[in-house]
Amino acid sequence: KAQTGQAEKAIREAAALAGVVRGSLGPHGGQVLLTRPTGEVLLSRDGRRVLEALNVDSPTARIMIACISTHCNLFGDGAKTFIILLSDLLQQFEKLHKRDQGKYCSLKHISQFLVKIQTNILDYIMTQDLKKHFWSIFSASDSDIRRNMELVLEPYFCGKVGSNRQMFLTHLTCDFYFKVTAGKNQNEALCLVNECFTELHTTVTGLPFSDSRILDGLLLHRDFAIYSPADGDKKFIIITEPIHSSVSELGIEVVITAKGQFKASETWITKRTETLLQHMQDNDIKVILSGVKQHDIVHHFAKNNGISIVDCLLTEEISLICKVTGISTFKPSLDNVNREITQTAVAKFCQPFHLGTKRFVHIGFAKTSTIQLYCVILCGPVQGVTEQHASAFREAFKMLQQMFTAIHLPQNCASELENHPLLNKTQQHPSPHQLLFQEHNDWRKLQTNIKHLTPCGKSSLFQKKDNDLVGCQTASLKPRFQKERLQMTENELLEDNHAAFNTVNKSVQLQISTATCARLLKYEENDQRGNQNYADSCIELGSVLPVGGLFEILLHYYLSNYAKQCQSSNTSIICSVLADVLLSIPKALCMTQKKNAFPQLCLQVTNALKSNQQLLPNQRLLESISCKYHLVASVLQCAAQLLSVDLIISIKRLPQKTEESDSEADG
Repeated sequence: KAQTGQAEKAIREAAALAGVVRGSLGPHGGQVLLTRPTGEVLLSRDGRRVLEALNVDSPTARIMIACISTHCNLFGDGAKTFIILLSDLLQQFEKLHKRDQGKYCSLKHISQFLVKIQTNILDYIMTQDLKKHFWSIFSASDSDIRRNMELVLEPYFCGKVGSNRQMFLTHLTCDFYFKVTAGKNQNEALCLVNECFTELHTTVTGLPFSDSRILDGLLLHRDFAIYSPADGDKKFIIITEPIHSSVSELGIEVVITAKGQFKASETWITKRTETLLQHMQDNDIKVILSGVKQHDIVHHFAKNNGISIVDCLLTEEISLICKVTGISTFKPSLDNVNREITQTAVAKFCQPFHLGTKRFVHIGFAKTSTIQLYCVILCGPVQGVTEQHASAFREAFKMLQQMFTAIHLPQNCASELENHPLLNKTQQHPSPHQLLFQEHNDWRKLQTNIKHLTPCGKSSLFQKKDNDLVGCQTASLKPRFQKERLQMTENELLEDNHAAFNTVNKSVQLQISTATCARLLKYEENDQRGNQNYADSCIELGSVLPVGGLFEILLHYYLSNYAKQCQSSNTSIICSVLADVLLSIPKALCMTQKKNAFPQLCLQVTNALKSNQQLLPNQRLLESISCKYHLVASVLQCAAQLLSVDLIISIKRLPQKTEESDSEADG
């Protein structure tokens, strides 16, 4: 009872959170008005920013928002879809639990079962069924790749900042991507952009959005302490300690017994500083990038030797420069005055840069590793708008990094889930659906049904076909399909919110399951493994589908088919629930369109599937398959976490640590 009460509370909270962002879903969605504690008012379509701005006290609500934030940190998008799917999924599980009074599908069993659905069913459907519908953004020419990337970024930014700024940010992001990855390893460059985005971007308030631009090199958020103009390439070094140090900081032992000795030591240190700066000039050093504030004496000698100094650089900025140039920091405290300085790199330019009322140092590097170093300036009328632009820009690169990463899914046989110990445990007490299966377990009918299934011998399961994979060699955005028998009617797909039991309450559907398991066992027992199986279990990089709910409709279709063919009634019920919940996304997207837009969309997709035609040919915008897959997986894991909560104990304040002195006094 305690678990049921906590689950019901979590379901209500998820519904409330989903209600906040549901109206802003899709290209025609509205914006949410946010009021910050400072009194600042901000309009936003970014689901993550909206949810994180809410002041929630409930632990379960905070868990949901934390799961959404974690997902967005990794994959860059999907906050609104996440909470809508999570809310509808929890509501359907609650209805299922109340319907059979927890006799066959308790919330605890469901929570432990959801992760298994991902690894044993979702992964299998993604690679064996959905994969043949995927498109690839890669083509023969770079111009086509850029155009396809823009088709992915345009709907992404529309969901983040709205339609009035999406095209500008789309072009800006594409420009930045192709600049930083030119001639470099794509994955390493994207990884570095995501890790060091704080150092690679600058926000400016008070300037029009159209002033946003990309600069060659790096914009350091400091001004010159000493600026000595120089033409041509400039050698620079990086220092993280004071050049003018006291005697104690030099690591030597000195005994001072008189005031004159102290003055002599100060004179010696000053002379040493002068010698060191002269040595830098002899080594043609023109710029010193320092992580600390250098002494005025250092500034004086640097100016005399024509050396520019930038003080107080952030540790992250220094780390980025060292990483892209491959140099290490110079240690002035070592006795290296008479040795050649080798910890140097070459800057094409290093000059002051003015942006509004702010002053920066603009430096460009002659040679870099990992990434072509560029930075982006994002402008906006107020701080909140520039923050939104920066957040959307950064998360776009997280999304691109995931899209350009192949997903290698384990080749788990879907029938393994039907032997899950939880299911065996629940099936010790036969449910009405299991009795129905037993009553209609007629082998002659079973053989008849097997004849209608798609052949699953070696020729169909293990023979590689050219149209099975969509790779980098794809010349255009034309999907290629395997010709196979589709078993779902239009009416079945268009049924909305039908009871979870209906999909398993037909004897024919239950009888097919034996044939399905036999097919899966053949797949598992076949000894022809290797490259073909590895490719079959992989979602290739650059895989996309048209936006507008197509991914959810396809996954609904194949999950429903699996539920019909599944021997375990509990597996079938939960898969049916998940399949129905997936339709909530295309339904929400169609809410702002004409009447009956959702049924017409489903009918259009099913007709295209039956005739092996292109899916949604009029939809030019695209979305990443990798991000959609991870979104569904994250929702399942979050739902499992919430449904596993037995009891929440409220603590008014954190327990205080007992001081040792108090313990001794008490003793």
